[in-house]
Amino acid sequence: MIDDALVLRVERLRDEVETLRGEIKGRYKSNERPVVAADLRDVAAQLGERWVVEIAPREDVRQALGEEVVADLGIEFQRLITYSEQASQRGRYEAAIRSILRDFRTRVVVPLKQARYRSVANPAPAARPTEIARPSASVFVGQSFSPADAIVNSAVGRLVEACGFTVMTGERPRADTVSKKVRDRIEAATLFLGVFTRRDRLKSRREWTTSSWVIDEKAYAVAKGKKLILLRESGVQSIGGIQGDYEYIEFIRDDVPELLIRLVQILRGLEWGTV
Repeated sequence: MIDDALVLRVERLRDEVETLRGEIKGRYKSNERPVVAADLRDVAAQLGERWVVEIAPREDVRQALGEEVVADLGIEFQRLITYSEQASQRGRYEAAIRSILRDFRTRVVVPLKQARYRSVANPAPAARPTEIARPSASVFVGQSFSPADAIVNSAVGRLVEACGFTVMTGERPRADTVSKKVRDRIEAATLFLGVFTRRDRLKSRREWTTSSWVIDEKAYAVAKGKKLILLRESGVQSIGGIQGDYEYIEFIRDDVPELLIRLVQILRGLEWGTV
C-alpha cells in the first residue's frame, strides 16, 4: 500500500536526481566531456537501481501512475545505470535526467499522494496454458541491426520459431527513445528475449559495449513485467543490470550451436502459467 513513507522516498529520489544533475554540470562544463568521476557514476547507478528495483516493480505504484509513466521512467533510470558503467558524455546524463524530471511532480508525486492508503486492486488471474508452443505464444527478440550480428540473430530467431512461437523484433532506431510500434510489440509478447552482442571495444580492455537500444527495450520489458531471457555474448561489459524475472545465458560467437541447445532447454522448461 502506498503510504507517506513511499511518497517521501520518491520525493527524495527526485531531489537526489536534481542534485546529481547540478554536480555533473558543476564539474563538467561541456556536454561532450566524459563523466569519469567514480563518485558521480556510483550515485547515478544507485539512483537508477532505486527506481528500477525498489519502486517500479510495485503493483500499487504501477496502478497509481499508469503503465506508460512507469515504463518511460524505467527506460531513463536504466540509462543512468548504463551510463554509469563507463565514461559517458555529460550530455547523455543530461538528456536522461531532463526526461526523468520533466513534470515529475505532476506525473509521479501527485498521483502517489492521491493514492495513499488506497487498497490495490487484485489483477484478474491469468489462464494457465498447458502447452508451451501455442498460437498465442509470442516472443519479442531485442537485437542489434549490425550485419556482423546477422548470423547469431537469425539462428536465435529461427530456433524460437521452430519451438512454436511467433517471433517479433524491433526496428532500426530513428529517435532517442523506444518507438510506440516497438513498445506495442513488447507489450503484446509473452516474453522478451534480448540478444546482447558485442559492439564497440573499450579502450585498453578486452571488453565491449552492446546495443544501447536493446538495453532500452529490456528496460521497457522489465517495466511491463515481462519474463526475460537474456543472451549475453562473452566479453560484453554490461547489459544494464539484470532485473525482473529472467533466464540468463552467456555465449561464445564461435559456438552458436551450444547457445541454441541451452536456449531450447530454457524454452522447454518454462512454466508459462507464471508469466
